[in-house]
Amino acid sequence: MTFTRTMIELAASDPGRLALAGDGERLTYGDLRETSTRIRSGIEQLLEGRIASTSDDETGGVPIVAVSLARAIDVGRFIAGIASFRAIVAVLDPLWPLSHRLETIRRVDPALVITDDTELEQALAGLEAGSSDAQPWHGSAVSLARFDALAAAAPASAGPEVRPRDEPYLLLFTSGTTDLPKGFLRTRGSWDYNVQVSRGPLFAGEGIQTLAPGPVSYSLTLYALVEVLATGGSLHLQSRFDARDAVRTIEGEGIERFVGVPSMLLALAAAARGGGALGSLRWVITGGANQSQRIRDRFLAAAPQAHLRSYYGASEIGFIGYSDAGDGTRLTPFSGLEMAVRDDAGSPVADGEIGTLHIRVASAVERYLSSTSDELITAADGFSSVDDLAAVVDGEIVLAGRAGDMAVSGGHKVSLPQVERALATVPGCEHCCAIALPDATLGSIVAVVVEGADVPPKAVMQAALHRLLAEQFVPRRYYRADELPRTAGGKIRRVAVVELVESGGAERL
Repeated sequence: MTFTRTMIELAASDPGRLALAGDGERLTYGDLRETSTRIRSGIEQLLEGRIASTSDDETGGVPIVAVSLARAIDVGRFIAGIASFRAIVAVLDPLWPLSHRLETIRRVDPALVITDDTELEQALAGLEAGSSDAQPWHGSAVSLARFDALAAAAPASAGPEVRPRDEPYLLLFTSGTTDLPKGFLRTRGSWDYNVQVSRGPLFAGEGIQTLAPGPVSYSLTLYALVEVLATGGSLHLQSRFDARDAVRTIEGEGIERFVGVPSMLLALAAAARGGGALGSLRWVITGGANQSQRIRDRFLAAAPQAHLRSYYGASEIGFIGYSDAGDGTRLTPFSGLEMAVRDDAGSPVADGEIGTLHIRVASAVERYLSSTSDELITAADGFSSVDDLAAVVDGEIVLAGRAGDMAVSGGHKVSLPQVERALATVPGCEHCCAIALPDATLGSIVAVVVEGADVPPKAVMQAALHRLLAEQFVPRRYYRADELPRTAGGKIRRVAVVELVESGGAERL
């Protein structure tokens, strides 16, 4: 694994270089090698004589170690430690409902779960072999405090080692906020491929100070950790995004590179208050949601020296395209991939027509873990898809959302993300969500929900959207909500917004 090799080399040549910081702690590369050795010692002692996992056929017998931890710095050190020997690390989002975490553990059957959540630890007792009506879990759980004590007292292990590239080392999950998450395995080599992308278009490099706030269970933050450690940089973490703390870190640590979701940028600009606090930023990378032009303009006014780049990808596939201008939906493809847009029958569509985007790239995953889904990610022809809708225009990818992002109203197909991007250009509407609501006459109608206490009048929003959108795209209803439902990583949850409106939790304008 690239970052294990980098960690070993820097622990020898530059042990005092900062590797990870956050939650009031700092770990140099020398510290990270030492803590990785202790983590390996503790896990090997706990896994001695373990019962075989039901997922052994797919993991090649490599044991799965799951962590569900609140502090980003703890997740970071465990990812580095577990990845440095023969084991697979699975990061469970501590904000998932308890039932989701329990069912996910039962399905993927990790040999060991390490957690700082007392409720989860106690609930796992009900999944032990013979103690539940459901299929039993064959592993064991240990609290973070008990694990750290055991690891400190255990005989020293062989320490970090560079493992074969085709060996699985990371079990990732799709969002588990509303539906049960699907898991998929990453080999060391597949993310080594992605790291090479980060060295160029995503500006990761040796000695660069990066800030990536938010839970490490969120794929954007998790990948930032891998790419920074692999390239010999320093990563500053923040368990929960706080704009004021982030600005203080940027100013105090001389942060050069920021990785986060677009909504964070407005908060950073507001917290900086034009005082030059963002002056050290040179590269700002956003992902996970569309980067609207309005957010781009407001942020660059506060950090004019920064290069702001948004990118689009899928954890199951890898990096797909990036944008430096506009609303982030017209993308330059990353090098090394092939793309095809196909209709529902699997036939290619003409340039400019919307269809399902398929990508062929070396970093793609073949399928989900069978205990979590029977879906294929990559077909026999080598092309992969997660059902994103797009068109290809002049060799660029133009995103239209996912299947669930399209509404059919009166026979017209309406792209909900396109409605959101238009509305986000209206001051006070930067955080909004377009949804489809059932309608007896039209089948469905388009509505929008705007976040905030002081949103523009309905007439102002309507007038702007009539200028920007085709008539069939203009919403018929407008709502205001104090807060839009989001995932732990900051993405607005469209399904939950529909539920908010239907339950009366949003004010109709």
